[in-house]
Amino acid sequence: MKGLSQKTVYRLVAVLAVCVFILANLCAGRLAVLFGLAFDFTGERLYSLSDATKSAASALGAETRVYVINSEAACPPVLREILGRYGFLSAKIVIRYVDPYADPAFVDDYRMKGFPLKESDLLVEGAGGIRHIPAGDIFVYDGEGAVTGLRLEEKLTNALARADTGAGFSASFTVGHGERTDSLEEALSGAGFSVNTLALTAGETPEAGLVVIAGPERDFLPEETAALDSFLAGGGRLMVFVGAGARLPELESFLGSRGLSLLPGAVAEPLAHVPGDPAGLIPMYGMHGINLDFAERRYYLVMPGARALGLADDELSGLRTTRLLLSTRDARIDSPSAHGGDLAGPFVLAAAAEKPGGEPALILFGSGGICAGDIMEAPAYANREYLARAALWLAGGNGREYFSIPPKTLAPPALNAGFGLTLAVLLVFAALLPLAALAAGFVTLVRRRGR
Repeated sequence: MKGLSQKTVYRLVAVLAVCVFILANLCAGRLAVLFGLAFDFTGERLYSLSDATKSAASALGAETRVYVINSEAACPPVLREILGRYGFLSAKIVIRYVDPYADPAFVDDYRMKGFPLKESDLLVEGAGGIRHIPAGDIFVYDGEGAVTGLRLEEKLTNALARADTGAGFSASFTVGHGERTDSLEEALSGAGFSVNTLALTAGETPEAGLVVIAGPERDFLPEETAALDSFLAGGGRLMVFVGAGARLPELESFLGSRGLSLLPGAVAEPLAHVPGDPAGLIPMYGMHGINLDFAERRYYLVMPGARALGLADDELSGLRTTRLLLSTRDARIDSPSAHGGDLAGPFVLAAAAEKPGGEPALILFGSGGICAGDIMEAPAYANREYLARAALWLAGGNGREYFSIPPKTLAPPALNAGFGLTLAVLLVFAALLPLAALAAGFVTLVRRRGR
């Protein structure tokens, strides 16, 4: 029998390689559909879900449905891919697309329940209630309105946990005194709070369980602190940020009556600060439940322009105060009022106050810049997660159930390689082509020896 020609062998090898490539791609694609196998080669790990999300998914006690108010075809591919990966994490997570134009009755039904759904919103419904995620909360925008990132994972993961357990909290942010609330509002919203504003100067009274005073630049009026006094007496909780640049005698007097005073002058740290920025203090953690995970992970905050706090005796204030954040012993305060010149550390930079029965009442941070936007968005700092957890402790929730997941940047070029495509490329370039070359060489060698 006449042997095969060299050209015929090459053609057979090429055909075989193509067939194996197609078969591998089909099999891998089927595996991706059945088991959700996929690789993420994006620089920001845009499509990869965090361990926090996997933990939240595994902890779900009942079926939780995620409704996407859009048709599946019209949903942006990046959202569709991430949502699909949620569905593979747990059989209790059900992803459903609802076209608002094809099924207006669905939208109207939930609107009657108090959820004004719009296109591309998400609705999470579980055994503990319903959570609504507006489309505008999913994306991060720059100053010109262009989309630069995604907050989808943090929003959806916390919504899944809240919809399953039924936990829910509200927070009111005071306005009218130069407060900077945007970044902190977003962080608390991501932690499951419903947030709104509170204009005490207009006679509004707090309705939420937590009131936040975020770095005011102008002092409060006596009638405003009187409203806050009634709020605390009625079981409300207060979260206050006051930095070194603010002079607020009325507000400081109100805080002093609760056992928390603010020392004059800014704290300076010679060592524990952000490199190149001595004013950006890196505080140490005190003994408090809020601090447990952060101290163990060595995950630290930054506190720009910090003031030290003075803690009164518990019997005088009626509240038990606990040190949350501290300076080092090397810290100093340049205070003209001190008899010996500078005051020496360590200083208390943040403190919590509880009622005699252990009920949370107040947290005071000696820095307004601790909740600044650029710091809150920096994944290297723990500010965002820490402040959200502190707010949850104040509101009566378990702060350790909050999942802090930094936004992901939409940085071109982005490449999302599914399992099928990745495996096929690896097989062709790492296995089939080298094997084809070896086979062709072997056939050629045998033919030459046979001559």
